[in-house]
Amino acid sequence: MDHTNASDYKKPIKNNQLVDNSFFQQLVTCLPMGAMVVNTEAVILFVNDSLSDILGYTKKELIGADIDFLLPNQFQANHKKLMMQFFSQPRKRQMGVGQALHARKKNGDHIPIEIGLNPIEQEGQTFVLATLIDLTTRQRASNMFQRSIQDAPHGVLLIDAEGIIRLTNIALCQSFGYDSDELINQSMDMLLPQRYRKHHNHLRDTFHQNPTPRMMGVGRDLTALHKDGREFPVEIGLSPFEDEEGNEMVLVSLLDITKRKRLEQELRETNTNLEEFTYVASHDLRSPLRGIADLLEWVKEDLGETPLPDVTRNLERISVRIQRMEQLIDNLLTYARAGKVESNTQNINVHSLFDSVFELLEVPEGITITRDIQIDNFTSVLTPLETVMRNLISNAIKHHDQEKGSITIGCVAENNLCHFTICDDGPGIPEAAFSRIFRLFQTVTSSERSGTGIGLSVSRRLVETHGGRISVEANQHQRGVTFHVWWPRFLRKDTHH
Repeated sequence: MDHTNASDYKKPIKNNQLVDNSFFQQLVTCLPMGAMVVNTEAVILFVNDSLSDILGYTKKELIGADIDFLLPNQFQANHKKLMMQFFSQPRKRQMGVGQALHARKKNGDHIPIEIGLNPIEQEGQTFVLATLIDLTTRQRASNMFQRSIQDAPHGVLLIDAEGIIRLTNIALCQSFGYDSDELINQSMDMLLPQRYRKHHNHLRDTFHQNPTPRMMGVGRDLTALHKDGREFPVEIGLSPFEDEEGNEMVLVSLLDITKRKRLEQELRETNTNLEEFTYVASHDLRSPLRGIADLLEWVKEDLGETPLPDVTRNLERISVRIQRMEQLIDNLLTYARAGKVESNTQNINVHSLFDSVFELLEVPEGITITRDIQIDNFTSVLTPLETVMRNLISNAIKHHDQEKGSITIGCVAENNLCHFTICDDGPGIPEAAFSRIFRLFQTVTSSERSGTGIGLSVSRRLVETHGGRISVEANQHQRGVTFHVWWPRFLRKDTHH
């Protein structure tokens, strides 16, 4: 059919009257959505290109057809009755408000639609202009939005301008102890402690006057109310938006931070205890030791220049024990200070780092040092890293049990970390002691008296405080062990201030 000639669109209508229908053609053509004109007998008289594209039919297939064939089968039986009711009292309205409407495409697919009905009088006859909007894309976006909310790992609420809950997710229900049905269409005030409620309406109105994404209550200790009446700490984010109908809505993201608060409290208590212990160690323990050392010197003076050999020997043993006790106190202070993050970051050259380490170490002639450095520079804190490397290399040298040996030092980039390795061919460490050696005052064997058991524990504390990790493993193809240190090679806000 040639659609360029308006005369071709003259169609028979009720009572076999003919009218000039160029008006209908112009009407449906100019509409931006799918549109068709239907007579009182539910016959399609005119369609536009948009409707043809939406449904997959050609205009020729649609014009003259009964509109019922575009409906899903389950709705066809009752449609004629609904059409008669509409034409008995024709008025402009949306069809199926609050219901899910669908149309059947040529390929058999059912698509969600929105329909508007507009009665038209032409030469004494009544027609209806039906506009059709394909909601597939909108519904797909809406479903994606709702799935994103439901699958979010944190609590989410959708709140309207009146503070009524319109949507929630599983994570939020779990945080508050409610089922979703108990929250939907209820005031969000039920989730607030009583003392907050009288001011909340004012705060909500103030927010809607200047609706911008923000964190709620920054710097404040915010709490929410669980179903069982207990309060719990939360962090809240607000994101305003308009829904499809232009209503002001707020997407509320809520994070239950109870576990974090507990960990923070435990950490504060641990740090407080450690600081108190450090104070006791540096003052209450050191002072008596100094007093004992002074008394010992006075005893030596009172004994004169020729005391008995046994007495001299016992006095020297007392002096040694005093020195060891003072060293123990110094080690405790060193361990306590190792838990503080250093903020003096700088560019570190790995080769220069190990040059500095070996300047303060005495390497026996029989020990061969090999370096396999595959990363040149990175930014971090120098002193803690240098201390760790010095402790590990010093241990490898000190505990080697043969005149000849080798120590291999490696460094490679591994994702966002520097992976350091210190491999020796010494006597090794029993596998059962791998975890124990990193504890405070632990040595490999009970007969080992040369070490204080502080170096590896300090190393672990320094590494973990600055965002890394440390471990040890037995070598597979030679004797000895390899210490691994993973140290961050990029600055991070959580480990660098």
